[in-house]
Amino acid sequence: MTKTVSMPHSANSDPTGYEAPTRELFKTPGGWAFVLISSLVLYLLATTERPPTLPDQWSYLAYFQVTDWQWIVDYYSQSTSAVSLAVGLVTEELGWRAWILLVNSFGVTPEMGIRVTVVIINALVFCSLSRLSRPLLGLALWFVIPAALAIVGLFQIRQGFAFAIAMLFAINFRRPVLGALIASTIHTTFAIPAILLIVARLSGDRQKIALPAVSLAGILLASMGGLLFKDYGGRRIDNYAGYQAEFSARLLVLVITYGVASAMLLYQLKPVEDSRLKPLRELATMHIGLIVYLIAAFFVFPFGKDRVFYYVSLLLPYFFQVLRVRTPASLWFLLVLLVTMSAEIVLANAKGAYSVILYY
Repeated sequence: MTKTVSMPHSANSDPTGYEAPTRELFKTPGGWAFVLISSLVLYLLATTERPPTLPDQWSYLAYFQVTDWQWIVDYYSQSTSAVSLAVGLVTEELGWRAWILLVNSFGVTPEMGIRVTVVIINALVFCSLSRLSRPLLGLALWFVIPAALAIVGLFQIRQGFAFAIAMLFAINFRRPVLGALIASTIHTTFAIPAILLIVARLSGDRQKIALPAVSLAGILLASMGGLLFKDYGGRRIDNYAGYQAEFSARLLVLVITYGVASAMLLYQLKPVEDSRLKPLRELATMHIGLIVYLIAAFFVFPFGKDRVFYYVSLLLPYFFQVLRVRTPASLWFLLVLLVTMSAEIVLANAKGAYSVILYY
């Protein structure tokens, strides 16, 4: 007989935490710790002056300085057709420009606009993490995963803002496709997850159909990536010219290993009539499709890695909250994930990835 290994959790059988509203946070010590720590982090981000040496700091200042209604008018007048205008929503990241217009309308300085955006990014992430069953665990992972707070949470704020919006819609509003589409207008890289989520939605709850479908979509996107990047990459061609050399076999092994998390989640969250589980299953299905895309991109389109690979690890704070250790096999798989994550953290620390946090 197979022995079951279980982890202590609430008597509530819902693994997503959707049955318990956010006010349940105040009924447990872990919930109080989550609220206090996240509030302290947001306070520090709001009151601490950003170091001028942060990567990309000057480019974001330029965004807030030059984006005004005249920029929108000029862009609209230069659009040759409705199609080019629609494509520009993603390629020119008009959602990001709209956010800047909103912030600038309050008369804040560019420096303050960036600081407000950083606070909003992390607040939205904390809000979506709080809707699952182990928010304190998710918060801890958000702090230590290299691509999370240390990168998209502090200085690559376009991508961080896109991710925060996507997860707010996926977890809080249970609209992952809509969230991903909006996010793709903020940071172009989210167009890949958006397409994969659409394929996952169209495939339904049958994983025998959904997984091959998103995998095929990932391969096609990587195969077509060179042509699309040439036609629509614009300024990014020069910016990302060195990314091909950065796409190493070690990085490929890393993202493949993280696929264990989504595979475990899909195995544990069986298709049920309860629609509250569907967004998590769609995110996990997209996660696998994204990994297949990166595998294909490694061979045919290394540019396609861009910052898309960040999303593979950024989803872990959400997936880990839901995973349960019920068998020895699941325990071993979880240990593989933890060892891989620890190795990434150690290597990132050796490269100075966390210096942004330490000297913020």
